[in-house]
Amino acid sequence: MYTQKLRTACKEAAWVFGLSRVVIFVLSFISIFLLPRFIPFYKQLLALDEPYKDDPYGLKALFFSWFRWDVKSYVNISMQGYKHTPDTAFFPLWPLIQHFGGLVLGSIWPGSYYLAGLLLANIFFYIALVLFYFLLAKDFEPRLARRAMIYLTFGPFALFYFAGYSESLFLLLCIACFLLFRRGRPLDWWLAGFLGFLATLTRSAGLMLAVPFLCVHIQRFWLSPEREDYTLFQKLNALMPVVLLPLGIVVYMVYLYKTKGDPFIFQTEEALVWQRHFSLPWNTLSMMVVALFTSPSLILLALNMIDNSFALLPLFVLGFGWKRIPLHYALFALALAAFSMSFPATDIVPMLSQPRLTIVFFPVCVILAIWGKNRFFNAFYLSLTLTLLVLNIVMFIGNIWVA
Repeated sequence: MYTQKLRTACKEAAWVFGLSRVVIFVLSFISIFLLPRFIPFYKQLLALDEPYKDDPYGLKALFFSWFRWDVKSYVNISMQGYKHTPDTAFFPLWPLIQHFGGLVLGSIWPGSYYLAGLLLANIFFYIALVLFYFLLAKDFEPRLARRAMIYLTFGPFALFYFAGYSESLFLLLCIACFLLFRRGRPLDWWLAGFLGFLATLTRSAGLMLAVPFLCVHIQRFWLSPEREDYTLFQKLNALMPVVLLPLGIVVYMVYLYKTKGDPFIFQTEEALVWQRHFSLPWNTLSMMVVALFTSPSLILLALNMIDNSFALLPLFVLGFGWKRIPLHYALFALALAAFSMSFPATDIVPMLSQPRLTIVFFPVCVILAIWGKNRFFNAFYLSLTLTLLVLNIVMFIGNIWVA
């Protein structure tokens, strides 16, 4: 039975994943070979980077069409470590894995490491889809699991699951933890703690896995009718692995102390380069309002409207739909939202990159999939998200900031 369910999950994930990659490849081809011929401004944007200058319509340009923004930083780290100090703002697990992938592909800079990032991001995302379907088919029903998987794959900013970013790895680790929470065998808690440790090595937001960890622990060992069946040792054995989560940040800080002489340099660089700083979420909300009314240009006003909307959207969905999903799902999404809003960027655009950070809030997709039982909502939502996804892919390839 277990093998059959896993096989079904692999098949369901395969067609959604495959279809989305066909869409991305077609749009990549159009963005490199067609749009620059008809839109001079788009051609100028493409030519801003080296891979496009000599042969703007060639295969080299197509190959490097996703070599943009943070992908470059991850490639640099994977090749030469944290030689460039501002790169310390990027946590180490993803570029470390990308490093070994680049070595396997020939260690040619930057192509091998860039290609390794693309391949690994997509492999991790496919596995994440398999586990996502498998998890939801257990907690809900297969039809809802399929719809949630589609929403996750074709979300407005799901292009970052294709590009060489850390989102695919982080999503995979989080969903795997939820599967382990659900099964709840003695060893599963330690495996979840270890995966949480890896998630925190990937992004500091991995700390928020402690919220569903503790929630499920309390529900199972202290509030369930079977609580008397567990010994104190079993309860402690399931609780202790939660301390592994912050060790991800501790390990990174020790590494930075030994190599840079400052364990907090990643925070310093975030503040200097991206101007990110700690702020209570309600203070961030006031910053968002002020930024809207003081934007010095129409472009920044539009950027603030987009970033603010996608920062608040998960909270809106959770506010109306949290009772429809298990409590630890809702608390995890809420914790991630609060964490990301606690570190705004510049005063001019406080929610910079927020749309990208929210794509890993998979419980929000579950609520949307529940609402998607209504065929009118489903049609409207997919039409909107697919349109935005196409626009974002074209802009990302065109060297236009997306998130």
